Amino acid sequence: MAELNLNDIIHKVDELPALPQITYRVLKLTSDPKTSIAELANTIVKDQVLTAKVLRMANSVYYGYARRIYSISEALIILGFSTVRNLVLAASVYTVMDKELQGYFLPKGDLWKHCMSTALIARSLAKKVNYELPDQAFIAGLLHDIGKIVLNTYMKESFHSVIEKVNKENIPFMDAEQQILGFDHAIVGSRVAEKWNLPQELVEAIASHHSPSRAEINPKLTSLTHIADAASMAMGIGLGGDGMLYPFDGFATKQLNITEEIIEQTIGEIADSMIDAETIFVDD
Repeated sequence: MAELNLNDIIHKVDELPALPQITYRVLKLTSDPKTSIAELANTIVKDQVLTAKVLRMANSVYYGYARRIYSISEALIILGFSTVRNLVLAASVYTVMDKELQGYFLPKGDLWKHCMSTALIARSLAKKVNYELPDQAFIAGLLHDIGKIVLNTYMKESFHSVIEKVNKENIPFMDAEQQILGFDHAIVGSRVAEKWNLPQELVEAIASHHSPSRAEINPKLTSLTHIADAASMAMGIGLGGDGMLYPFDGFATKQLNITEEIIEQTIGEIADSMIDAETIFVDD
């Protein structure tokens, strides 16, 4: 297969829908310390489907709060702005991610489950290593594989060539993906993040989540994303055709001063709380 032109990839990225305007509004409001609970709640409840999804997730075992949450205002009081912002973003990207990716041998829902588990692991690890912005780690984990949606079309045609190169040359799946296609899903994912006007720290974390040592803006965030991704794969969530378990990069573990025992403990905690993500976000 001929190597794809960068313009081909950018065109495919442009075909992805932009985030809903309400999502951008929520991101802006939650970043402003002057925003009131009433103002933010009134913005979210204007979208009934989004409101239902946020409340469903807030009351799921993903977040594990014992108290039942009945309204967005209550969610904001109990969970805080940062958590509700994460829930809104997760709900917004669900419809983009919850698809079958034939090119990666991922059944419907598997990419979403992998990204959600990666997000939860990244947030939990961030707290354990005292990273100052655990909710930022959640978003990076949630979006780290968004590029697979763009490359899925090309992978349908090239999957067997990629697998053949992996087996023949004993190289990582992502390296074979890049050699066969001309791009890998991490780089393409960073293009999506740029299109969505996300901060450069998040763009970098997505672009380098398989190669954290390349990170220059925020190596710790990229390292958290890398380790969380590998940990989610170790749990067997969303492997698809990419069945190789990625080892934890030494650069990442050193950046975070984290041990495999802490990672294993976190995997156990997340595994206990994982449920079928589709039951949270299916529209009423």
